[in-house]
Parts: sequence; structure tokens; C-alpha cells
Amino acid sequence: MVDITLPPALPSDATVIEVAPADAAEIEQLMRHVIHASVSAEADVLAETVANTRANLDWSIANPDKCCHLKCVAGDRIVGVVLVKDFWNLCSLFVEPGYQGRGVGRALVLAAVEKCRGRHERNALWLNAAANAVSFYARLGFLPRQTVQALPPGFQAMQLPL
Repeated sequence: MVDITLPPALPSDATVIEVAPADAAEIEQLMRHVIHASVSAEADVLAETVANTRANLDWSIANPDKCCHLKCVAGDRIVGVVLVKDFWNLCSLFVEPGYQGRGVGRALVLAAVEKCRGRHERNALWLNAAANAVSFYARLGFLPRQTVQALPPGFQAMQLPL
């Protein structure tokens, strides 16, 4: 387990460390809570989003050597998580609503950037940002990219060169 230096805006009792298999249930609960609190969509879209994030979580637990999976812990609970599959596909970033705007998401993404740099020939992080997250990623330096994938309305394919 590697501790990562955090920006000063992060709560003083918070730290970013690697996810362990035993964290799966708590991470799934966090993801469901954030999805239901922040994604305004029809029930079938919400169900598909939850199923997709659970599949990514299962994949990461089964393939820890093929990903960067970090959590932010404040006190005794997980308040944020980031998953980068194959060291280029940022497929999950979730922050507890009460911790949003406090540096948790930024710390998780920046820590993932450092852990992924030089580990894939693409040498960039790619993601499909939800409409409410596009400006967050843009502030971190992610740029729009072209994609042939059909994305939901408002979503933006983005990349960050490493």
C-alpha cells in the first residue's frame, strides 16, 4: 500500500491509498449513492450505469496488476474512488457528495496520473465524462477527443496526455 501526498485543500484526516479486495462492498455502496445523487436519468439508464460500474469494480478486483485503483479515506470510511483500467482508461471516479469540491476528486485523478504514467503505450488517460463532470476534467487539463462510440447526450470523450 502506497500513500500519496495530497493537495492542501483535502480534509486533514483524508489520505489516498490503493484499493484492497475487502473494499469492494463499501466502494459499490459509495458508487450507487453518488450515481443516484448526481445522475438525473431514467430508471433503465441508472440501472445500466450501476451495472457498468459494478462490472468495472469486479474486473479491477480480479485484475489488480492491470489497473490503478485508488481510494480516498477520511476517518474510517471511503469518500472517493478512481479506477483506471489498463493504465489508460479512466472508467470510474466517484466522490461522496459531502466531499465534492474539497479536493478529493482532484487528488484521486492526480495520484492516478502519477501511477499510470509510462505504463501504457497510449501515454494518455482517456475517459467519457458525464455532462456534469466535463468542466471538472477540463480544469485538470483533459481535452476533448474524437470518438466513434455513441455517448449519452452531454457526455464528452476526453483525454489527458501523460
